Amino acid sequence: MPRLFFSLIFVFAASIASAAEVTDLYQAQAPVESQSEEDRKRLAPDLLKQVVIKVVGDRRAVEQADISALVTDAERYIDQHYYQQISTIDNDTPTQQLALTMDFNANGINTALQRIGLPVWDKIRPESLLWVAIDYQGKQQLITEGDEDSLVLQIQQAAKKRGIPLLMPLMDLEDQSQLTFNDVSTGNTTAVNQASERYGASIVVTARLSGNAESAEISWQAILGEDTERWSSQGNVQTAIQQGVDELADRLGRRLNMPISSSGDTELAIQVSGVNDFEGYSRLMDYLGSLQVVSDIKVGSLGSEKLDLVLVIQAEPERFRQLLSMGRVVQPDSTDNTGLQYRLLP
Repeated sequence: MPRLFFSLIFVFAASIASAAEVTDLYQAQAPVESQSEEDRKRLAPDLLKQVVIKVVGDRRAVEQADISALVTDAERYIDQHYYQQISTIDNDTPTQQLALTMDFNANGINTALQRIGLPVWDKIRPESLLWVAIDYQGKQQLITEGDEDSLVLQIQQAAKKRGIPLLMPLMDLEDQSQLTFNDVSTGNTTAVNQASERYGASIVVTARLSGNAESAEISWQAILGEDTERWSSQGNVQTAIQQGVDELADRLGRRLNMPISSSGDTELAIQVSGVNDFEGYSRLMDYLGSLQVVSDIKVGSLGSEKLDLVLVIQAEPERFRQLLSMGRVVQPDSTDNTGLQYRLLP
């Protein structure tokens, strides 16, 4: 069998700078044999559980909770379902397969999770920039999103299943001048971080996988702020990739998700500087309104390019402040010690 090598070292920026909205957070998909009602009803509980894991962000938290009643009543939460042909991997080769897609009701799911006591990872999530070096069938190269490679498809599908926004490099002349195959395959974090600056991603990813299509082992490393975490995954390539991405999502989810407050709304007063025109004001309000845990925004005074706001949130304020800085729209004022003053980014 051909030898397969590519590397996976996850390097997280010290502070989360860029994020994207996951638009299919309450959607799940699975291959299906037919469009029969029997197959649809049989798959509904499994697809709902996929959504719960994606929304909560942490498989361990879901497994420790009792979601049996929610899953058993899966059809109650379906907004719509449809069928389509999707790309899947068969013997390391992309192929077409009929799939069932279900969209579940976001408010209904969130209310059920609140009753169960499970946290919710907001739909605004950090973007991951993924550099992948492959040494496969005698070829050494850095792959991009546009490459027709089964590894790209498997990584994208694994990230989509867990609601992780994924970026891949352009590998244009600028990238090629800053980063070599050896930089990525050996995890040269200095070179990788420098090449990644242009993308503004929150999470920078490089890598290491060894083995072949049938038997692979991936060693993962994550630097999250001042913490370094490592884990590994094994199996065929598709399984090893999904297990590794699952673990990444779990660790991110535990850091960034937050329980929906059962004690009612909390008001949080903040001040945002740098709001000097209507475009900036609209961008700020659109961002705040997109956050699931923000139920209302009360606008106060605007003076000297500083906007006073009172946010009505359904979350613990300290965890919310961490989320607020994640979207590359505002950042904490470095001269403020209260955690209540922010600056609108350009």
